[in-house]
Amino acid sequence: MDRGKRAAVALALVIIVIVAGVGAYLILSAGAPEEDLSWVPTITPYVDDRAGVMSYSDYVDLDEFCYEVELNNTCQVAVLIVNTTQPIGINDYAIKTFEKNGIGQEGKDNGVLFVFSDSEKAWRVVTGAGVSDILNGARLTELRQLYLDPYLESGDYSTGIKLYVHSIGQELVDNYSSSGEASSGNTFLGITLAWWQWTLIVLVVVFLVVGTRGRILIWIPYLILSLIGKGGGGWGGGGTGGGGARGRF
Repeated sequence: MDRGKRAAVALALVIIVIVAGVGAYLILSAGAPEEDLSWVPTITPYVDDRAGVMSYSDYVDLDEFCYEVELNNTCQVAVLIVNTTQPIGINDYAIKTFEKNGIGQEGKDNGVLFVFSDSEKAWRVVTGAGVSDILNGARLTELRQLYLDPYLESGDYSTGIKLYVHSIGQELVDNYSSSGEASSGNTFLGITLAWWQWTLIVLVVVFLVVGTRGRILIWIPYLILSLIGKGGGGWGGGGTGGGGARGRF
């Protein structure tokens, strides 16, 4: 067998191994039980008060301010106020809500979520990985002591929430730059990959199209729709590293 034929056979074997691996992964992941996230609320931007804690004027002012923050530098700040986060608990409740709604811009992860539980007398701030340096634990503590704690102690929750979230948003306005992208490479439907990864994918697709005589093409629209549908709640599809702050009063 000449060198050209051996190279072709080797390439075919590599592609077969890749396809087999992807197929095995899809089969195994399809059989794994998915976590039930039906309880996770969908936040309607930007302030979602489900417990009637905020006054109307504070609600409107804060919602407009959060809109201006995103308009200014693409950062997304969301507020969710509920009666209780049980039986989940405020920490997991806040993180799951952040992740399912996709707060912040995809690829920048520049979102912030403030969750306030009225009956539990607890609150949690979750930050995206792209703003965790600006809104680190020490800075969030400083802002909390200045703008949140005094009003929680006096029972004026509405003013405390408004001022604390406003101070968080102002930190982003003053210190976050949206001029650069957080990721590099070629992006399609929110997926960022290097050129060689796209080349490998194209080779696999060509192999599958030839091997199935084109029948695999009927699945492409379903794949595209599933990728487009990954974002939730009308937000940007950002993620979190789990950073932020929490407290009780």
